[in-house]
Amino acid sequence: MAAPRLTRISTAELRRELDRRASQLGRVETRRRQLESELTRIDAEIAALGGTAASVSSSGTRARGRVAPRGAGRSKAARTRSMNKTTLTEALQNALKGKVLAVGDAAEAVLRSGYKTNAENFRTMVNLTLLKRKDLFKKQGRGRYTVR
Repeated sequence: MAAPRLTRISTAELRRELDRRASQLGRVETRRRQLESELTRIDAEIAALGGTAASVSSSGTRARGRVAPRGAGRSKAARTRSMNKTTLTEALQNALKGKVLAVGDAAEAVLRSGYKTNAENFRTMVNLTLLKRKDLFKKQGRGRYTVR
């Protein structure tokens, strides 16, 4: 069946339909948050029993070992983040102390020092940190940095 032409629908009817859809959306979003919260509790229970909780992949299906990207379908509670004793900035300062390194070499040095990351492209994160913290890092040439 073809959709009705908008010229045949009154403004009041359009407003009622928009209100109905907004109401439905709110209920569905609330239900989704409840289910997500329940799933987080179940994953914690599985982890407490020594199992590996599956996480939601970007396609919306459950998969072992994959963590969905932030955004739609991913709660803050579901995010996993490496906990390091130092920040990336501090780790870079230690790695570059007394040396001039290229961005890739600096990233490797930070990882060798024991820094943990879940970043898909850690080199990019290192590069952004070096560019952003000009007060701490000095550019010594194209793509080469040292500590100030």
